[in-house]
Amino acid sequence: MEEALFAAIGMTGSLTPISGGDVNQTYRFTTAENRYFLKTHPHVSAVFFQAEINGLAELAPFVRVPKIERLGQTEEGAFLLMEWIDGGEGQQRRLGQSLARLHQQTQESFGFYEDNYIGFLPQVNPKTTDWLDFYTVCRLDVQVELAKLGNRWHAKREAAYLRLKEFLHENWRDRSVTPALLHGDFWRGNVLFDQQGEPVFLDPAVAYGDREMDIAMSQLFGGFRQEFLEGYQEVYPLDEDWQERLPVYQLYYLLVHLNQFGESYGPSVDEILSRF
Repeated sequence: MEEALFAAIGMTGSLTPISGGDVNQTYRFTTAENRYFLKTHPHVSAVFFQAEINGLAELAPFVRVPKIERLGQTEEGAFLLMEWIDGGEGQQRRLGQSLARLHQQTQESFGFYEDNYIGFLPQVNPKTTDWLDFYTVCRLDVQVELAKLGNRWHAKREAAYLRLKEFLHENWRDRSVTPALLHGDFWRGNVLFDQQGEPVFLDPAVAYGDREMDIAMSQLFGGFRQEFLEGYQEVYPLDEDWQERLPVYQLYYLLVHLNQFGESYGPSVDEILSRF
């Protein structure tokens, strides 16, 4: 496996496995001249990683992202070679400010110029000016259909989900949302600080949408301190009622986790649905 991979990369060296990746196999790839971060994924084509490259390119003018070295394919699957970034200490206030500046980048429509992935699941991104329809159809409905295919959906869950959609169409229809450039999968594992303390954004699932989605994900699994939100609010204050919408946006990410990792996330999905 290593010989074929090294041949495809065009370099030889040593591989040190890195823990923490939920989707890909990850390594530190050390050559005589340099160190790199290497991702591999079996049974996929390079298109899978090309979507990540395109997302990073969308973010790159506004926040620091890792540089791409090589993308390729072997008989076993695809690989992505990136710059190695030594981690350091950084201020969460600065991270919040960086995310806020990213969210100030906008366009006329929601969505993206291509579909991509969140984890290993599809994320569809047709361009539209209707945020509510985009969120319900292209985010929630897609994951619900995957849950049905995976036998992770039942009648009680479906009834609660239909009540939620009715609530959203009655209460969110007239809400004005500015399309913001989103990281799209903004949990603590997808951010690091370099040795100069600059935030580095990793593994995006990019689209233009409601900026509260990134905030919702940041608050779902922990790892962000109060200083993060304070820094964000200094640059781009959120609406006063932003916290009321967080559970609805967190539902998307919990559905993704339900589909990727199983029924252990079902109770969290049900808890949010039960509110409506």
